[in-house]
Amino acid sequence: MGDKNARRKNARDIFILVVSALGMVYFFGQAFTLGVVWLVTLFDPQPGLVESISMGLLVWSSILAGLLLLPIVILSIYRLRGQTIPAWFDTRQPVFRKTAIWIILAWPIVVFIGWYIAGMPSVAVFLLGPINLLVAGIPILWVYHASQRELDGGSQLRKWGVLGFSLTIMPVLVIIAELVALLVLGGFGGLWLVYRFSVDPQIERELMFIFNRIMILGDDLEAIIQFLEPYLFQPSVIFWVLAAFAGIMPIIEEVLKPLALWFFADRKITLQQGFVGGLLCGAGFALMENVLYFTAVTLPEDWLFMAIGRAGTGVLHMLASGLVGMGLAKAWRKGNWRFLILTSGAAFILHGFWNALALISGIAPIIAGEDISLWQNLLYHSPLFLLLIFSAFGMILINRKLRKAQLSHG
Repeated sequence: MGDKNARRKNARDIFILVVSALGMVYFFGQAFTLGVVWLVTLFDPQPGLVESISMGLLVWSSILAGLLLLPIVILSIYRLRGQTIPAWFDTRQPVFRKTAIWIILAWPIVVFIGWYIAGMPSVAVFLLGPINLLVAGIPILWVYHASQRELDGGSQLRKWGVLGFSLTIMPVLVIIAELVALLVLGGFGGLWLVYRFSVDPQIERELMFIFNRIMILGDDLEAIIQFLEPYLFQPSVIFWVLAAFAGIMPIIEEVLKPLALWFFADRKITLQQGFVGGLLCGAGFALMENVLYFTAVTLPEDWLFMAIGRAGTGVLHMLASGLVGMGLAKAWRKGNWRFLILTSGAAFILHGFWNALALISGIAPIIAGEDISLWQNLLYHSPLFLLLIFSAFGMILINRKLRKAQLSHG
């Protein structure tokens, strides 16, 4: 039995090593390819600096993904050789903990520098990429450190492996799953339209009018949006957008994000390990999501709004995945699947509520008109801030409860 477990353990470690090494080759190869294209665009005046900035951000995103897989490769090699992991590799050391605590103080400074540089395209094309990584990564690192403080998350290889999987493979799986879901919804919507055409021919004529009007407007995006506003803000359209954005997508993400934890289902991990593993699943996904979001903005005002707005999404993703991770741990350890249903339901509701508030906060200023004050804008986003505070307190309470449970059993 011991030999069988040892072979299974070695097979898992070899799998982690091979997948991580292939991931590094892929991401560094992608960074090199995109980097060549990026350098070519710098000397070609045709694309312009805006396109060059976006390409540079993709290069830095690929470099980040490759670098975060490196610790997994190193730890896997040490594990397979039966060697002790070097002390400098242990993130539980005081120097790492102190850095994680105080690094949040540097975040406002980095945001200010990023906002300033975003207004200088000739500089942003070189420096905005690494700044984006810091702006996206510092809040996630700080929240993760505070949420898992004094908890047992398992081995270093396990934690790095979960982070690497969630950072690189999971976003791709989520995107594919969400696209499939949207295509299925689109198919049902098409069937519904066919039915409505047969009942009311006026609908078909209205759609043809909309299509022809958009073709006439051409590339004038602002005019197209203004023309479509009466149609987009109809109650039925808003309902279906909310159903997809705040219903289907959160369920897909919260089901798939903790997928890395299923590699350890046979180990019957503890509640603490399930929670910390879930935090890492959410952290990896949130980091890559935030970095990719930054590639879509280059104007200083848009960049600053993105930097501040995306800072809280790490809390959402980590708390939701942490809840599911705890549920999985209890289900595997004690067969309590009702607890998993409860925690998963809480994660779905939290994520869906967040998405709904984000959508409403974005729509409200458009409905109100262009001339809205800063205080009105803050008022529209205040429900999101309150939910963020609630989520942060929730993570603290879960941490304390898990530590108290450990002490009572100790």
